[in-house]
Amino acid sequence: MEKSTSASLNNVTKIMVMDFNFNSIVYSEFENWDEFIQITFVGNNGEYLSLSSVLYEEEVHIEFSDQSNYMQFLKTEFEFYRDSDSIFFIVGQILKGNNEASVPLIVSSSSEYDSDYLLNALSVLKSYKEE
Repeated sequence: MEKSTSASLNNVTKIMVMDFNFNSIVYSEFENWDEFIQITFVGNNGEYLSLSSVLYEEEVHIEFSDQSNYMQFLKTEFEFYRDSDSIFFIVGQILKGNNEASVPLIVSSSSEYDSDYLLNALSVLKSYKEE
């Protein structure tokens, strides 16, 4: 099991689970990762789970299957880890949201994907860069 390293999730605001099975992952252009990163898990019938962050801002934004379904939270309130074929996302206090998903979010796939590349992208997403 691989975990990210942050220690501020004393107050996880939700305890239900959202399980999302994806067929593919779409990443923003690697050349832009020093400013912006977006990771989108694409499921069946146009469903998606998208995580994005501007690296010099303190927030992460998650959108799922519709622009009106979202959560925004501080990077310090975001954890992820891999266990077998699943990636778990856990967030603490939600700053903004509408039709919020249950957390932790679990994404999994029966399709092959580059888990090292995904974990690297998630580490970049969670990072904060001074302007």
